Amino acid sequence: MEINGHTRLIGLIGNPVEHTLSPVIHNGISKAMGVQSVYVPFKVEADGLATAVHGAYELNILGMNVTVPHKNDVMEHVVELDEAAQAIGAVNTLVRVEDKQGYKGYNTDMMGLRRQIQEDGISLQDETVVILGAGGAAKSVVYMCLLEGAKKIYLLNRTVEKAQQIADSMNRIIAMSMQDYNQITEDNLIVFQATSIGLAPHVEDVVLDDIEFYKKVKVGVDLIYNPANTRFMQLVTQAGGRAYNALKMLLYQAVIAYELWHDRKVPQDIIDDVYIELKRKVYPKDNIVLIGFMGSGKTTFGKACAKKLGMEFLDADEYIVNKAGKSIPQIFAEDGEEAFRQLETEVLMNWRDHLSNTVLATGGGMPLRKENARLLKEIGRVEYLTATTKEIYDRVKGDTNRPLLQCDNPYEKICELMKQRKCLYENAADVVIDTNSNDLDAIVEDMMHVR
Repeated sequence: MEINGHTRLIGLIGNPVEHTLSPVIHNGISKAMGVQSVYVPFKVEADGLATAVHGAYELNILGMNVTVPHKNDVMEHVVELDEAAQAIGAVNTLVRVEDKQGYKGYNTDMMGLRRQIQEDGISLQDETVVILGAGGAAKSVVYMCLLEGAKKIYLLNRTVEKAQQIADSMNRIIAMSMQDYNQITEDNLIVFQATSIGLAPHVEDVVLDDIEFYKKVKVGVDLIYNPANTRFMQLVTQAGGRAYNALKMLLYQAVIAYELWHDRKVPQDIIDDVYIELKRKVYPKDNIVLIGFMGSGKTTFGKACAKKLGMEFLDADEYIVNKAGKSIPQIFAEDGEEAFRQLETEVLMNWRDHLSNTVLATGGGMPLRKENARLLKEIGRVEYLTATTKEIYDRVKGDTNRPLLQCDNPYEKICELMKQRKCLYENAADVVIDTNSNDLDAIVEDMMHVR
């Protein structure tokens, strides 16, 4: 996107801000929607907060996110407060209000968590909820639970006085010391882990480690998202419950802020794509995924690349043939192409969480499904191997194991299919590698260079 005089500035104020993931989300949305805005993080010291907020308005900045340590203090510098932000006592989003010459403060953390649990099928209506921790994040969770109609809310903290302060400001809250967790007698609990305990690199730490407590938990939500599967989440699932981290909360609080700033809805398809990019940033994989038309060299160059890098090599079509117990032409003839595409999706879903240090060569049609294209990006860096139609034809002519080419004019079919698929391949890829030269060493060097 070209930055020009029409480009609006949005951003983040906090300290530190160097490792923020917000630009991935907001700039990703703007690019996908063709919106003329750019998101930039700004490091702001505590004694410069007032100047930063007022200066941002004078610089015509459309809106700002606010992160630690300014979420509470920034409330003094807004011209208006959203009801939720006022109740929670914290602001994480500033929305420009022209007629009041300042910013309105919102708390989209709570709204983001609310949207996540709704998407995950978690209902809090008439449920007993346990919140571990009593910091700013916990207060947002308490407010959300009240809005969603929770029957009873236990708030546990190491120092019970801090939990009691929240309980005194909101109804239906039972403040308890963390060590008194065994006094909770209800089963089928929904538990929110709202402390920083277990955050990487301290991945083995957990706020409570008694398996008897976790046997009472039917759903656990950890507000930590790195690591992806915290010790808290592991204990929940080991005891038979469902567990979630809060990466989607991070996504949705940003989406809600974006919608407030730009006064437009972000389509779910774009949200899903941005979520994949966010996951890739937080949970990077060491795999190389090769896509491209049949005969583009995915197997030949993939094997050579894997050998050079000391990686495993996996051929998706070969794996599916072994899994199905019949050849690809048989699958197409007996079950149809859609059944084959479904097999591709199923194996990709398994590989998403388990594949590592592997060069994966995919079938020519694997990225055609939007779902598959997203899964491939979650697995690793996607490289699109391409060659001319003539070169492709010379490589595959006479190959009877390619059902889509069993026709009167295979060259014409190749031209037709490549025209249809070119854009899909490019959209699914991180990089394009030209294999037309057939120079094995040069092509492998290109594949390795962009790794």
